[in-house]
Amino acid sequence: MENNISLIRIDDRLIHGQVTTAWLRVYPADIIIIANEKIANDPMYKTIFSVAQVPGKQILLLSPEQTAIYIKKKNPMCKYLIITPTPVDVVALMDCGLSIDKINIGGLQNRPGTTRLAKVVYAKENEIVAFNELKTRGVEMEVQMVPTEKIAKLNL
Repeated sequence: MENNISLIRIDDRLIHGQVTTAWLRVYPADIIIIANEKIANDPMYKTIFSVAQVPGKQILLLSPEQTAIYIKKKNPMCKYLIITPTPVDVVALMDCGLSIDKINIGGLQNRPGTTRLAKVVYAKENEIVAFNELKTRGVEMEVQMVPTEKIAKLNL
């Protein structure tokens, strides 16, 4: 893992109370990056996150490629918490050159066409393919809603 990334979390709720209270306490970060192409280019998300406040933290909406470039170019002493809504983005981050050995998986909500992989993780076919790709690349995948919860594994 890049030494300036404190946590990579897959959570389709993106930034919410658990992230701002529990996860940042355990995995301190200066900047929160939501790494997803669609979100980075969506005016609605830009508006929402322009007014969202996490005290003392900057929030960036970037594509996976922009995220990799940003982290590699910026201050190496800066710590990042990366949130993606899907494992497809984590594969893209790796394809763009980020070294990732461990991810945390929060909620992926039940949606039409999904398969249940863990208590709170439902994945579409392309997401299952991405999880299997991460497994093949040796990425440790921990399912946890909050840091105090026992770590569960995906049923792949």
